[in-house]
Amino acid sequence: MGLWEFIVVVVGIGCTTKIVSRWLQNRAGVTQRHVQALEQRLQVLETDVHKRLGVLEEIFVTEDIELQRKLRSALGSQAPTPSFQTDNPAKS
Repeated sequence: MGLWEFIVVVVGIGCTTKIVSRWLQNRAGVTQRHVQALEQRLQVLETDVHKRLGVLEEIFVTEDIELQRKLRSALGSQAPTPSFQTDNPAKS
């Protein structure tokens, strides 16, 4: 192998190395951006779930019977379940 052939091989390997390293960096960058977008979406969904749970807790804490019936019917419950009221204890 002559000197010129050796130089061509070294330059070719160097260029190939740069191309592959840039491709891997871009690929990692895309993956990181995708992960960050998914994390942001997850935070939004968690906030939404917490708000909805707060509303449901408020419904059941206020003991609004009509509102509880509407919720049960919206959730598809066939038989209405009795709610326990602390204001009017059952008389025996």
